[in-house]
Amino acid sequence: MPIPTNTRPTQPASNGPGVFTTRFLPVTLAICALTLYIFSANAGAMADAAPRIPFSPGERFTYDVTWMGILGGEASLSINDKTGSGGRLYSIDLLARSVGWVRSLYKVDDQSSSIFDVDNMRSNGVDIRISEGNYRKRKVIEFDHAKSVARYSVDGEEPKEYKIDPATFDSFSVMYAFRAMKDKIKVGQTLEIPVFDDRKKYELKIQAVRKERIRIRQGLVDTIVVEPQLKTEGIFQRRGKMTIWFSDDNAFAPVMMKSKIIFGAFYATLRDYSGARIDIVPEQAGEKGATAGTTPAEAGGKP
Repeated sequence: MPIPTNTRPTQPASNGPGVFTTRFLPVTLAICALTLYIFSANAGAMADAAPRIPFSPGERFTYDVTWMGILGGEASLSINDKTGSGGRLYSIDLLARSVGWVRSLYKVDDQSSSIFDVDNMRSNGVDIRISEGNYRKRKVIEFDHAKSVARYSVDGEEPKEYKIDPATFDSFSVMYAFRAMKDKIKVGQTLEIPVFDDRKKYELKIQAVRKERIRIRQGLVDTIVVEPQLKTEGIFQRRGKMTIWFSDDNAFAPVMMKSKIIFGAFYATLRDYSGARIDIVPEQAGEKGATAGTTPAEAGGKP
């Protein structure tokens, strides 16, 4: 089943609320996550049967999370096969924790698990568990696509039902929906994907703003830079500005994420990976690339 999408020219990104930022260091991801979550005129559909996607079970990314050059956390994104009689299902899992002296001051142990329906290109639900300092929260969303409803529960309360749109994603798996749309992504477009989270549905906007060559631990990587805008808490709160660098190759992997705050920014940079092939660009003598954890301007490139 195709993801309903629209496309329109990119407008300048807003620094106001609605762009995703983290509650704390390690959850700058997502996820993404997030991640990663699309458009105003119909951009076309994915293949109805066995869509080709740039990720599969066994993929795992591990990130260092830093602030002002200080290592404060680590996070991992992994995919596990949950395929059964219901078709191809992937479990997309996030683990995030504070490390080192930061952990002695502020203990973080967050985890999220989302079930991605590959054949129908939609989420079947998500289980988000947040443990940060004295703060605890568990949020569970189950999608009943046959009835077009989401069953939403927080901290074990009785689930309540809310109407959803076709091919809806949760605020975590939506980054993988974005990766699945790799072949449709062009710089200068804003993408929108239907998302349900925090008792409400909306269209998540993602702007593909530029291409950029950056340096990670493994070497130079050509990337597509995007700016997503979450309107609900999810793993991310809606303060500040989020930027994600996806490798411009077949893996379309999130290799770096930046969450801007009042003082500086958090960076989640790829440390290790397996189950994916990221194209490392051969270096030329004197070639420069923005180093992970710096802006292009700081690295001598174009912002």
